[in-house]
Amino acid sequence: MFTYKDIQWVRNVKRDGGDTWAYFDIDNDEMILHWSSSYVNQPTHAMKPKIGDIVVLFQKINSDGKVYFTHLLTPIDNIELDCIKTNPKYRWGRKMKVLAKTKKLGKPSNFNLKAVNQGHTYSVDLLDNSLKKNTIQKILWNAFIPFFNEDAYQKYISQLTNYIEDDEIDSSGSSEGKINYILHKLRERNNKLVREKKASVINPTCECCNFDFSNTYPNLGNGFIECHHKIPINQGERITKLEDLALVCANCHRMLHRKNKENEYYTVEQLKQIIINE
Repeated sequence: MFTYKDIQWVRNVKRDGGDTWAYFDIDNDEMILHWSSSYVNQPTHAMKPKIGDIVVLFQKINSDGKVYFTHLLTPIDNIELDCIKTNPKYRWGRKMKVLAKTKKLGKPSNFNLKAVNQGHTYSVDLLDNSLKKNTIQKILWNAFIPFFNEDAYQKYISQLTNYIEDDEIDSSGSSEGKINYILHKLRERNNKLVREKKASVINPTCECCNFDFSNTYPNLGNGFIECHHKIPINQGERITKLEDLALVCANCHRMLHRKNKENEYYTVEQLKQIIINE
């Protein structure tokens, strides 16, 4: 999950000398951010942002002479791309996820861009030496919130982890799935229901493979089990009951969060049948 503190870098970009908006001709939520071929030594400025850092782009548009903060990006991997064959002037590249994009966010009046206008990768605190770094981060964060790309953010999270832990959830007959705004939209769960489900079985075993933690891990594994929502939480707000939850081991839990060829999650019954057939 990102917060304002992840905004670490700022970069000036331009296209056609400022006559055209840079990096707005890309329809999907991934792009390659380019750096000048003038960099000789590697790693170049393309590798300054780390995984989890956010890079802010700004650009001056000649048509109105104004400066706009336009993108929030985050690196997808740690690979420095050599694009000399396709972009000889801007040889170095880095694959980025587009978290936010807009043409409506003008430069905050107190920001001084003289120290960050060369197209390098600069620390965000150089935007205003009269403000603390976390103040600058908050200003940018709050300004970009209306323009967050929810789909892109969710895809980015799913690339980092193949499943969402359901272990800490819920209350009998509780309302779930309400959208809760933090940094991005999270589906809200009620934690009491999971505890109640686990407490309903004295010596729980996996409903898919019958694995018993207490047998494999004497004392340590007594009463341990994970809880899985049979109905995916992303289907929206609803009333969840105890029978909508399944007690499963960690391995089966992960398998239940993988999708089949029809791009649907496996059910407990389907996974159980796969295990039996094996």
